[in-house]
Amino acid sequence: MATHYLYGTILTGEAVAANNRGDNIGNTMTLQKVFHQDDLHTSVSAEAIRFALRYRFQLEGLPVNRSYDPEAGKLDYEDEKRTTWNPTSGNVYLDDDLMGFMDAEAAKQEREDEDQDPAESSAPKPARGRGKAKGKTTKRPSPLAIGRAVSLRPYRGELSFNAVSGEKTKGTLSLYGTEMHTTEYQYSFGLNLNDVIKKEPIGYLLDAIVDPPPVAGNHARFAYDFSPASMVLRITSAHSSKMQNCFEHDEAHRTYTIARLLQRVENGDIAASELIVGGEVSTTLEGARLKELGVAVLAGVKGAADEARRRIAARDATFAVLANHGG
Repeated sequence: MATHYLYGTILTGEAVAANNRGDNIGNTMTLQKVFHQDDLHTSVSAEAIRFALRYRFQLEGLPVNRSYDPEAGKLDYEDEKRTTWNPTSGNVYLDDDLMGFMDAEAAKQEREDEDQDPAESSAPKPARGRGKAKGKTTKRPSPLAIGRAVSLRPYRGELSFNAVSGEKTKGTLSLYGTEMHTTEYQYSFGLNLNDVIKKEPIGYLLDAIVDPPPVAGNHARFAYDFSPASMVLRITSAHSSKMQNCFEHDEAHRTYTIARLLQRVENGDIAASELIVGGEVSTTLEGARLKELGVAVLAGVKGAADEARRRIAARDATFAVLANHGG
């Protein structure tokens, strides 16, 4: 059986990103930053995006192993040690299936040695050259890979200055600064469709990408909508996406461009029949050119996700269950 992949690049709408809590330098709350194309851009971690997608499964009442309790600020597990994990029978939780896990357990003797006071230990030391007792590791590599979200526009040092609310304490600094960035964000993902044990979660993942809950992570962003304004999807057996972060800022025209993606389709590096484009980018001249080349160009991002679901269902009988997924 050939290996099948779903790749995607998501571009959000334009909004103001700001850090309400978390990372700071002195009394200035900072945004995470990376260098991209020799310029400074703000960034959101892949872990924050993964957390939001997983939390969306929980909010929808889907069978997840790890749940987040927002009031207590902690994680709860149905089966933290994965004692019931059985991919052969299909007895798997949705989030474990899509996102993988690793549970490393030290060897029993090794744990006892670590907990015991060395002065009280009468057990003989292992002979020179002998290895430590082996522990047990239960793991599953994640079929889903997500890249960091990177701002489409370079960061130009936007700042606001504020004062803490409530009663002021003498001798305590009440003024603070907040970095802000007016921008879109883009991130890319890849999913090995073969490695997903129960195929229904593929449809739930597409739903979560189209309609995610707030993405926060190490710094909580105030009312920043991380849903796609535009998206590019590729369903293929190629082992590399060739379309990672395919949106670029066009400063001269105060918009964005997908010129590199268009060039790759025109050059035959990406088959037009494998691409699905949806959302605002469909109304651009480049979107129209992609349609001329045979790319499925749709007005809405939900329509693009539904088209991807249909195409995956048609690729192999093992994915046929997705044809009944309503989206």
